[in-house]
Amino acid sequence: MTLSDATISNRSSDVASMAELLQRLSDVLDRARQLQQTMTYLQAADAIHIQPPHRIHQVTQLLETLLEQDHRLGRPLRTALVISRARAGQPADGFYAKARELGLFDGSEPARFHQHCLQQLFAN
Repeated sequence: MTLSDATISNRSSDVASMAELLQRLSDVLDRARQLQQTMTYLQAADAIHIQPPHRIHQVTQLLETLLEQDHRLGRPLRTALVISRARAGQPADGFYAKARELGLFDGSEPARFHQHCLQQLFAN
């Protein structure tokens, strides 16, 4: 096996593991939705067994992908269930930035937007 073959092989397994992590996160968020519970970014990382380094960063990348998917499919934003310990029950800025990028959030009243997202999740 050449170095280039090993790199391609590693990339293929990285893609598969990212897809697997994305599915695990989706399942965890579906369960949290059923229980009408939120979780922290660290709890989400633990629940899907993300390995160091940069666990929270990895979770946020997965959350952005799920937010895009939920929006594209017309679903409530499950990523609203993941909150920051440092922000008093609110998601981190990346949640709002992605929602704004997708035209879902106008940038005003983030707490109200988040509450609306939770209400949509828990009503369905």
